[in-house]
Amino acid sequence: MAHSLLQVALFLFLIALAHMLKRIGLFTEREGATLSKITLNITLPAAIVASFNTFKLDYSLLVLIFYGILANVVMMTLSYFSMRKESNGLKGYALLCGSTYNVGNFSFPFVQALFGAPALVAASLFDLGNALMTTGFTYSLASTTAGGSKPNTKDLLKKLFTSVPFITYLVMISLSFANLTLPRFLQDWMQTIGKANPIIAMLMIGFMLDIRFQQGWIKKSVVLLIIRYGLGTVFAYYFLKHTQFNQVIRITLALVVFSPISTSSVAFTEKISDQGKLASFTSSLSVMISVLSYFILAPLLS
Repeated sequence: MAHSLLQVALFLFLIALAHMLKRIGLFTEREGATLSKITLNITLPAAIVASFNTFKLDYSLLVLIFYGILANVVMMTLSYFSMRKESNGLKGYALLCGSTYNVGNFSFPFVQALFGAPALVAASLFDLGNALMTTGFTYSLASTTAGGSKPNTKDLLKKLFTSVPFITYLVMISLSFANLTLPRFLQDWMQTIGKANPIIAMLMIGFMLDIRFQQGWIKKSVVLLIIRYGLGTVFAYYFLKHTQFNQVIRITLALVVFSPISTSSVAFTEKISDQGKLASFTSSLSVMISVLSYFILAPLLS
């Protein structure tokens, strides 16, 4: 427990440090965007590769892909219902920001540092289902609801198959099915590069954290956040008490469902409606709540 508390405290320190350095003008959100690209295209894929190569995939864990999809569907349904009397733009905002998880940039560093390869593989499988919803079905449905141009299948597939983490998931799962592993030297390289992922990801979150709001935003944000974290509590209880996975997998799933809103959802909301700034505000609040949740839950569950 002490180790978990210190590890989470270190991540909190990195987020706070990065945010403070941005506030005094030493860095800007531009550096956060750069770190995000480094994380998504280099350090995160390396961490995924290293984890799959050091952990033998149990095929019963493939159900976690379904859990990632199901969690999104439940959150999306309740979030849409909460905004059913609002404008179409706000309904689109609810669909995108009431569901979707930022597993890659947020949860991975925590579970990677706390529990190692088994946890990262479990989070990867959950995120595969989450990515299919975020970049595919949810985005398409939100765009149609908001009255924007509906993405065609080619656009959706392009977004999925130009996502380096998504491709990495598919490749490593395929290699596991084929009982193939990467050469030892490549495994060592990926492990070394992947170790940088938690630090880079936490600094990125600190640089990109931005709380600016207008009157009227609080109520709309709070409604969605209550739904997100209320359901997160229900999901976590289910994973901890009613699944037969080993302890590390169950704890990982319980933490993953407290992830903040996907950064893609903010970008999609801005693209399909006039609620982009509201989405950014809600996303920043969700990051703060998720950080606090991990600070409390990680030591208790470990």
